[in-house]
Amino acid sequence: MAARDVLEIGAAKQRLSLALRPRVVLIGLTSCAMQFPGDAEDRIAVSDRVSHAEAAGPDAAAWSASTVSRVTALDADPDIRALRQRLFDAGVASAFEGDHDDDGLWTSLVLRCPRTQLAAVETLAADDAGIDAADRPTATERFITYMLRNHHRDWQANRARLPDVGESPYTPHAEWNLLVGT
Repeated sequence: MAARDVLEIGAAKQRLSLALRPRVVLIGLTSCAMQFPGDAEDRIAVSDRVSHAEAAGPDAAAWSASTVSRVTALDADPDIRALRQRLFDAGVASAFEGDHDDDGLWTSLVLRCPRTQLAAVETLAADDAGIDAADRPTATERFITYMLRNHHRDWQANRARLPDVGESPYTPHAEWNLLVGT
């Protein structure tokens, strides 16, 4: 494996490790639930993707080999496997698979979660945040308000009628506004 591939796999692992945190997964899955209220299951892609247009042409074989080696390395990585298992234990299935949207085709790690399991993902997020059992109902209320103000299709109207609760209660204060000033 070339040094460049090792660096790319390392960077992809780091990004995937961040994306598999329960509080990040919870926001993604809840946002999906808000956008598609009639669905029984939510589905989000959480890893890097390469569009089909980038895969075509004279470098297609190299792109394909690189994608296979990256997915194989990430799928076998014990840290990534542990993160995926923790989510699986809460009812979130994951698999590397082909995915697409209007912009193209790619391979990514896709998470699937029945709506009935969102509470279990929220419990993981609350555990990670160190929220006491007595404070969890308040955290849930704040999370709902946060989602309605920031991730709902009517977020602008919701901001006018709902109080500002800051970031998600499951996000550490040290990470609020992480990109401000950069």
